[in-house]
Amino acid sequence: MESALPARTPLNIKVLSLLLLATIVGCGEPKSVIETSDGSTMILIPAGTFPRGGTEEEVSEAPDRHILTYIAERPVSDITLTAFYLDKLEVTHAQYADFLQSAGTRDQWDHENQPDNIDHNQRHITDDMREANKPATGLNWFDAYAYCSWADKRLPSEAEWEYAARGTEYQIYPWGDHPVQHDGIFFANYRPKATAGADGHKNTAPVGSFPDGVSPFGILDMAGNAEEWVQDWYGLRYFAASLNATNPPGPASGEYRVIKGGSYGTADYEVRIAQRFKGKPHNKGPRLGFRCARDI
Repeated sequence: MESALPARTPLNIKVLSLLLLATIVGCGEPKSVIETSDGSTMILIPAGTFPRGGTEEEVSEAPDRHILTYIAERPVSDITLTAFYLDKLEVTHAQYADFLQSAGTRDQWDHENQPDNIDHNQRHITDDMREANKPATGLNWFDAYAYCSWADKRLPSEAEWEYAARGTEYQIYPWGDHPVQHDGIFFANYRPKATAGADGHKNTAPVGSFPDGVSPFGILDMAGNAEEWVQDWYGLRYFAASLNATNPPGPASGEYRVIKGGSYGTADYEVRIAQRFKGKPHNKGPRLGFRCARDI
């Protein structure tokens, strides 16, 4: 006589089915925009290949004294990156103040090589630069690293920063190839040649004040306003035998970190995507800020 009870499914089949279901559910596309615990909006930068670096033509009218900087931008090479998230805006004073208050004197967010004699307080900035919605500046690389760690993020690599600013096609600035001041519009907060502050800002501007300067992926202020620390050591790519997503070793590797984007105090040729500044990681400066990245 046949049993009226349903046939039992072997336990191992049930487990495999549940694992398969969990895998399918977890394989959805990542969100294009996310909000994070520090109050930031992060934009999904999809996986892709892009041309990293700068060309000699871009700087043909720049002062000759910058020649070593421009050599360090070359060669232009295709770089392939996996997807990641990047802050839409630079980290603000209000956000950095939250970090200082929350982190207190704890060192759990600090980089293992942070010198003992430095703290995360800002330096060398005026009161009018401390407005809540202006980019947090007066910071060194260790400050930026600690904040990103506290926010469950990380600093972007130089390649990620350039990709987010440029997109998949070569262009000089995040908005394209035309000048920073074009058809009566300022596309970035920088130092105009004619007179300082001609764009309406003596120093830093509230984040997102130049929407026409948006990058192909929707990231703002990647040219001007605050210079931005990235995770890489500074090296001259020109002398490298091979190129990776992160900078190869170079003559200055191990001494300086890369700084990108230019600032309110730099000239038009210094807010190009390819422009590479360098700074000792323990040095704070009034133009130095950052934004964070996050893995998918």
